[in-house]
Amino acid sequence: MNINARQIEALDFNYLDQQETYQYSVNQLCRVKACAAIMEKLGTEVTAWETVTQAFNTAYRKASTATQTKVVETLDGERDSLYTGFTGTVNNATKSPIAAQREAAGQLLEPIKRYAIRAAGDYQNQTMRTEQLCTDLLENFASQLTTLNLTEWVQALQAKNAEFNDAMIARTNEQAGYIRAELTQLRAQMIAEYRKYVKLQNVVLIYEGDTAYATTIDQMNAEVRNYKKIIARKTGSSQPSGENGGTNENGQQGGTEQGGTNDNNGGNGTLIDDPELDDNNGGQNGGGSNDNGGNGTLIDDDDEGGQNGGGSNNNNGDGNGVLIDDEDGD
Repeated sequence: MNINARQIEALDFNYLDQQETYQYSVNQLCRVKACAAIMEKLGTEVTAWETVTQAFNTAYRKASTATQTKVVETLDGERDSLYTGFTGTVNNATKSPIAAQREAAGQLLEPIKRYAIRAAGDYQNQTMRTEQLCTDLLENFASQLTTLNLTEWVQALQAKNAEFNDAMIARTNEQAGYIRAELTQLRAQMIAEYRKYVKLQNVVLIYEGDTAYATTIDQMNAEVRNYKKIIARKTGSSQPSGENGGTNENGQQGGTEQGGTNDNNGGNGTLIDDPELDDNNGGQNGGGSNDNGGNGTLIDDDDEGGQNGGGSNNNNGDGNGVLIDDEDGD
């Protein structure tokens, strides 16, 4: 057993949004899958992690191109066709040999120009202007529409515009539902599968050594540190959290990641898969807070973390404390 073997550093996902979490997962998966030793040992865990990551990506794209999109596009095309046909008929009527039609068409051009609807404009603006135009025409230009036999045409345009608006609302609701529910759930699953992999990988490193995994683990830790810088910028912190573990009397903050050295020779403490231990327990779990704490290893102890992890016995010499899988701090 090599208690000084490389370990995958912890990362606090609370400050990463959905897309950042997904991109981090994709980046790390590329490194992991390229390492034959990892895939041979932990292929099942990597596959589970990759599966939920792909599911997240599918759901995200689905939210962006929801099933209602085709309905919206079809209705928009039908609405544009009705509007273009209506305005084209009015324009042609201005050249009619029948004086009453020419006069009616000239009067109808006024609201058409005033509302200035663009078929290629943004949906919200086009929908609003189309409704205003149709209402104005039916209420204030009824006789002109009757002269040109366009009343039912305007009514059809108004109905299609309302149908389009309903489809837009349905699409918005559909997208919102995916983002709030499915994506949130898949993000949590993605983080859980990643942490499961990290937990087991770190155990493998302790018991088998890191020779076969060294390059990949170093690359993964470089990525962790990169995202810690992103978090630091978001939180306004001058130094990414948990990067060195700190040096304090009695090792109170020593256990966050690499342990840190306390003033009483408690030793360098290594804490695995427990990124959220508070200040009062950190060093005890990481490296031992008592005088001259000896070597100690604690694996998968939910409650008694650091007292056994770094050695709470006096006068056993300088040592390295190892705590693996302390569920209380997760």
